[in-house]
This record gives sequence, C-alpha cells and structure tokens, in this order.
Amino acid sequence: MYDRRSFTVLTNLESPLFSYVSTPKDSPKKEVRRSQWVGSRLKKVTVYQATDLFCILEVGLKWYSFQVERYLDSSGKVCLDWKLLGVKEVTKEQRAGTAPMTLFKATSRYSFLWRDEATELVIDRSSGISNPILAGTPITSFIEAQDIYQELSRYIASLKDIEIVDSRTDVEKAESAGFDRKTSFRNIK
Repeated sequence: MYDRRSFTVLTNLESPLFSYVSTPKDSPKKEVRRSQWVGSRLKKVTVYQATDLFCILEVGLKWYSFQVERYLDSSGKVCLDWKLLGVKEVTKEQRAGTAPMTLFKATSRYSFLWRDEATELVIDRSSGISNPILAGTPITSFIEAQDIYQELSRYIASLKDIEIVDSRTDVEKAESAGFDRKTSFRNIK
C-alpha cells in the first residue's frame, strides 16, 4: 500500500519551479550569439536564453528529468516553460529518495561531445520533496497518471522481493552443471 500521509502539494510551494510570483532574479530572455552546428557546418546563431532550472522526479525505479525555463514576458509576467529531458531506469542502490515518489532539485553539468551538447544532471539530495501531489503542475502533461501508477505499484511490489545470492565457488557451480573436473577434456594429457 502506498502511504501518502506526509505529502506535499507542489502548486502551494514558493519554489521557483512552480511559483508564478516574480522574484528579483527574474528577467526577460536575453539575446545571445553563439556557435551551433547547423547540418555539417558550425555557424553563429542567435538564441534567446532564460534562467534554466532543473529537477528530477523519482517514481519507483525511474527518474524523469525536467528543464524549466523561467523568464519574464513583455508584460512583466513570470513564464515557466517545462521540457522533459529524458527518462532513466535506475536500480534500488541508485535511488536517491526514501519515499516511493520524490521530487528533487538538480543542477546541470554540461559535457561537450563531438557535435552534441549533452546535459548531465546532479541531484541535490537535501532538496527532496517526498510524496508530491502532481495535480495542477506541468509534470502531468508529460507523464500519464497510468504510467506513474504502474511504476509505483511495480516498485512497491519489488520491495518484498528477496534477492537470492549465489555463494557457491566456481568449482561448485561447474560440478552442479554436470562438469567433471577429473575427466574434463581440459585435463587430457
């Protein structure tokens, strides 16, 4: 059973990820000229940059990575543009949260590969929000409720799985598979 007693409604938070209240750090998008690969050529391109915020939603054994562009539009209102960066399967050892579903703030580390600009996100474990209520957030437009339900039920069911550790030596494993150490073809002289 999924315990939701210690939940947090994300739309009630004063986090820059969800709040439309203007802060002193908010600004309009800035026009920036930078080099970018267009086809097979490196060209100067004008792009408009906003403040980039990152977060990761951990649902069971999956991480959903998001990028949020926060900026002021021409009338001075705060705009939040959400983008799903990717989905990653993780193991129980890689999980960052203690609850079945946790939202974390993240920071980005850029790595420049050949012609690709890859973003690696680093989780801020101290910022975890356990059991978030996603209703009313843009996250629900990227991930269907059925998918979240399936991931949660799969994870909760896996908590009762007993891991079987094989403590036999290589010789014992070979003998149990039917190989004989004395009359093996490797021992023929």
